[in-house]
Amino acid sequence: MKRNTILAIASRSLASYGYGFILILFPLYLKSLGYSSILVGSAVFGAMLLNAALGVIAGMAADHYGRKLVLILLLMAFTASSFMVLRTHNLPLIILLAGLAGFTSGATGGPIGSGGPLGAVQTAIISEESDRNTMARSLSIAAILEMASAMAGSFSVTLISLMRVYEYDLFYVASAIGITSIAVAALIKDSGMRSPKFLPSLSYGKIFRLSIPTVPCGLGSGLVIPLLSLWFKVRYGATAGQIGIVFGIMDFAMLILMWITPDIASKIGRLKVIVATRVASSLSLVFMAFSPAFWLAGLFIVLRGAFAMGGMPVRQSFVMLNVDKSERATANGSTSFSRNSASSVGAALSGYLMRYSLSMLPFYGGLITMLDPLLYYLMFKEQWSAKRKIALSLSPICPQRKPHPRTPAMP
Repeated sequence: MKRNTILAIASRSLASYGYGFILILFPLYLKSLGYSSILVGSAVFGAMLLNAALGVIAGMAADHYGRKLVLILLLMAFTASSFMVLRTHNLPLIILLAGLAGFTSGATGGPIGSGGPLGAVQTAIISEESDRNTMARSLSIAAILEMASAMAGSFSVTLISLMRVYEYDLFYVASAIGITSIAVAALIKDSGMRSPKFLPSLSYGKIFRLSIPTVPCGLGSGLVIPLLSLWFKVRYGATAGQIGIVFGIMDFAMLILMWITPDIASKIGRLKVIVATRVASSLSLVFMAFSPAFWLAGLFIVLRGAFAMGGMPVRQSFVMLNVDKSERATANGSTSFSRNSASSVGAALSGYLMRYSLSMLPFYGGLITMLDPLLYYLMFKEQWSAKRKIALSLSPICPQRKPHPRTPAMP
């Protein structure tokens, strides 16, 4: 891999360690402050909505003003927010900090291509140095290293719990890690690639199509994932240490799927892998709702995470190859916005439904996310039989145009 790719992965992997335990601790921290499940869900809703808006703005800014600059600014927001969140009990301020830092975006702060401003910008940086044949593998390696770091972060919660240390001090650890991550990102060399306009003008049709399936994906996942640690605690009485073990195992399962899915995609096609993994992910959520014991429910959430995130590098390469090179961060930010906006609605509903239909939350989430693979097929069925991505110039929605003077031509 080339220099910028290595540095982008290293910088994000450092931050991912912090996100690994923040995903577990953030809703529990709000609960420890005395807020009800409804208020916790509302807080997560607000943070996710803010982070979704930041994602699309950051994506367009990165393409137009420079991806390195925006990446550093986002890491600075993560560092400052991680330090300040324990120093206030003011809920609106906590929501603002969580939204800017992406505390509710996922185990890596928006796993690569799955949501969050960091993922949008980093993926675009990696795609600059990858071609059609190597992109899925490069994104797979990036995701594996980041998930391994997040897995270590998840297990850190268990270790801290066993040591009987105040576990929420880990937010200060995340802030220190953020400083190191900024230093690494500063070494990235600006490629000089810029989009001709702040708003997307070359790939807007494809970006819209790619965003549609993310809505049910975000809504269904939002019912379960943002408050998952709280759901485990309320339904099964699980401790933070037990939940940390499940999250760590889930991250490990993700690593395995992330490694093998690019090879499968090269044989049967990207779209088929996307559809198959997302169907399996949705079914896992459905079965989780009927689990009588914590460890059985834990098994299904491990499977859900493995299939949902295991296919993410393939999905992300699918997105990258469907849009113009100068607008890839914008495409990531836009799909993140549609996904996270829907997720924020799901999170708000989740806090309410936990009081009236606790056990069935994963069932509802699984049914809704089943629309995701269906829409992927309907939106891109012309690519179902193709093992290789159809050339962008052949797309009726995104016709080939002359490149902007500062934008390198498509390979």
